Amino acid sequence: MASVTIKGIEKRFGALQIIHGVDIEIKDQEFVVLVGPSGCGKSTLLRMIAGLEPISGGEILIGSRVINDVPPRDRDIAMVFQNYALYPHMTVFDNIGFSLKLRKKPKEEISTKIHEAAEILNLEPYLERSPRQLSGGQRQRVAMGRALVRDAQVFLFDEPLSNLDAKLRVVMRTEIKALHQRLKTTSVYVTHDQIEAMTMADRIVVMNKGRVEQVGTPMELYDYPTNLFVADFIGSPSMNFIEGVVAADDNGPSVVASDGTRMAISRQAGVSPGRKVIYGARPEHLDLSSGREGFDAVIEVVEPTGPNVQIFANVDGKRICALTNARRTFTPGQVIRLHCPQESVHLFDASTGVRI
Repeated sequence: MASVTIKGIEKRFGALQIIHGVDIEIKDQEFVVLVGPSGCGKSTLLRMIAGLEPISGGEILIGSRVINDVPPRDRDIAMVFQNYALYPHMTVFDNIGFSLKLRKKPKEEISTKIHEAAEILNLEPYLERSPRQLSGGQRQRVAMGRALVRDAQVFLFDEPLSNLDAKLRVVMRTEIKALHQRLKTTSVYVTHDQIEAMTMADRIVVMNKGRVEQVGTPMELYDYPTNLFVADFIGSPSMNFIEGVVAADDNGPSVVASDGTRMAISRQAGVSPGRKVIYGARPEHLDLSSGREGFDAVIEVVEPTGPNVQIFANVDGKRICALTNARRTFTPGQVIRLHCPQESVHLFDASTGVRI
């Protein structure tokens, strides 16, 4: 087992810079997820850790060893790719043990390691099958088994669940998390799916345009996003945003939208009247209000999901989302009153997007 240290890493393709001085410290036995939209540089960063992409600047260490110029085979890592990359003419047994065979390990050792991995991954009944006889989830487990027998210091996962259907993805992410809890191997996992990141990670690294926006535990990022990008990216449905200007009256401070809608904020928010801000509220924090508290919104779309109802409504020309478990009939065009507790309000500077 080992830590992974990324110091000032840069990646250029000619004059085009893809990664801009990234610094990340991944602790021994930690499961860290790199998340961000397509093109943010997360897969490129993972490939640099693996040695599949040359580094343009900075250092990568596994433990105390700088691995910038170390060939991939000598980095003591194991990688699971988006495509399973299984040999179709080999059995599951031979696919899992192929890397050990290449290293000329004794047959008894290879067999022992394959059966140990198969037991962990519930693959023992399928060892004599070929990949075409397996489901997508079983193929992904075979790819994981091939990495598992390596006894590597670091596991790297490059969007391993993106080819699976929605239900199977939920099952597999639970299996991967359970596997990590059992083996305690340092793991770096890349995904564009923030739900995967939230449910699997010890810590999340949010990337955008080749830079790190924020690093923290799932709930730190969810409850205390450092800027608008993180607030919008983390959470499903995403946070609601309404632009406005801070105002104050006898009832306390509020954010006033361009159509006059007033949204109360805490007296401890520390923002001066007249400041342009962006008011943020998570959908689950917008409660239906029957009193004077809150602000009006006009329903546009209603989406029942079973446990709750997603209400998409219009405020100041912006579409926002509220979640409620109220068993009521909601219709498009209906005016409802929404209220967000002041302690759940997020405020961002309108010019910089930074959390206030």
